[in-house]
Amino acid sequence: MTTLKEELKGKISDKELELVKKGFDVIGDVAVLEIPDALKKKEKVIAEAVMRLYPCVKVAAKKIGATSGVERIRKVKVILGERRTETLYIENGCRYKLDINKVYFSPRLGSEHLRVAEQVKPKETVYDLFCGVGPYVIPCAKRGAKVFAVDINKDAIKYLAENVKLNKVMDKVDFAAGDCRKVAMKKEHRGKADRVIMNHPSGADKFLDVAFYVAKKGAVIHFYCFLKEDEFDAGIKLIQAAAKKAKRKIRILNTKKCGQWGPRIWRCAIEFKAN
Repeated sequence: MTTLKEELKGKISDKELELVKKGFDVIGDVAVLEIPDALKKKEKVIAEAVMRLYPCVKVAAKKIGATSGVERIRKVKVILGERRTETLYIENGCRYKLDINKVYFSPRLGSEHLRVAEQVKPKETVYDLFCGVGPYVIPCAKRGAKVFAVDINKDAIKYLAENVKLNKVMDKVDFAAGDCRKVAMKKEHRGKADRVIMNHPSGADKFLDVAFYVAKKGAVIHFYCFLKEDEFDAGIKLIQAAAKKAKRKIRILNTKKCGQWGPRIWRCAIEFKAN
């Protein structure tokens, strides 16, 4: 397939071509581009090239800031095509309606969503403490698990409600909007989870106490964090410290890189059993 740089050759200068970012995300029919300030005047030319390469793309948008806030949103601005940021995305046979200006979603994590879901057994009880629009919730529910999902972002929960219906798993999913500490640390949730998913790599360590609270003896916890190349043990130490405070014993089952976040910084999954 023709690359973006190949498609742009002759349409912008060679010097400008060097500044073009090779990678971009396509979420449903929306392309999300990263355009350097030096190429601002050529952003529509770049967007046109993307839409030629991907006829399914109806909206070309550019990132206008870093992922920020407790809701982990990275804002975008439409530069070409239909004036909207809502789309329908299909991943591993599941459908997700979402607005990229209102919720966090990464299409680069599709294989990770599937990897975790494939570990789920029918009739398990799964707690997703930072559920977003449901990329872990839906595939787990489709495998027969009962899922309790929480997110502090009310828009994410609104879309999760739609996605539960879209994927016909209404009877398998309960959800709530709010801080997972306030929502999940209630008597009715204590020791209920066979599996806990903590997909919040920039802040999950602050909620390990919640994971231990909802986890029954022998539960598996999927913990995500950002770690430097030479500091992979740091994530395990965070878990060990939280386990000691919660008076729980743990056994590390698996550690895995799930994509590079920055220079020598990785998004890592640490899976462990809480006894």
